[in-house]
Amino acid sequence: MDPQERQRQRQARLIEAGLAVFGDQGYHHSTVRDVCGRAQLTSRYFYESFDSMEALFRAVYISVNRELMQATVLTLAQCEPQPEKLAEAALRTFLTFVRDDPRRARVALIDALNAGEGMASVTDQTTQDFAHLIAGFMQQMFPRLAQHKLDHLMMASGLVGACTRVTTQWVVDKCRTPLDDVLRNVLMLFHATIAHARTLDQAAAKQD
Repeated sequence: MDPQERQRQRQARLIEAGLAVFGDQGYHHSTVRDVCGRAQLTSRYFYESFDSMEALFRAVYISVNRELMQATVLTLAQCEPQPEKLAEAALRTFLTFVRDDPRRARVALIDALNAGEGMASVTDQTTQDFAHLIAGFMQQMFPRLAQHKLDHLMMASGLVGACTRVTTQWVVDKCRTPLDDVLRNVLMLFHATIAHARTLDQAAAKQD
């Protein structure tokens, strides 16, 4: 194994350890020693890959959201291409992802809000990534909304923001509300948007 591969593996161990430590203790109560102890590496190897705890947290956050994006894209690829079914499948994937591992929930939805100034651009980019995913489907299914001066990406960003806010509160409440109840309520926002978009798109089609 060459040195670069060994370093890559050490970095992966630190990210995995970071998820465990941040998820259990919270970002502001975690130390380099905690992470190195969980990863079974010395601090020398920590600073080989990360110059601070914030840098590690950023890497953990990106890793968690990359995993969520992959799971979401896979779900959508296997779903029947109808707006309501796509929305339900994606939302169920998100809520299940959060509920099944509280560590991911704490990193992605709680501590990311106050883990340092450098996190703001990272969380904004993540929001935009998921908004672009939704906007892509909206543009494909309702291509004429621009005729009504509606912006697919702006609407998608609003849906992502609302979903994130509801889910964050659910996590704060330790996911006491059954997942299907949360899904039903969040899905109403998507259904309302889909219904209105469909009406406008059909009206624009008649004018073409």
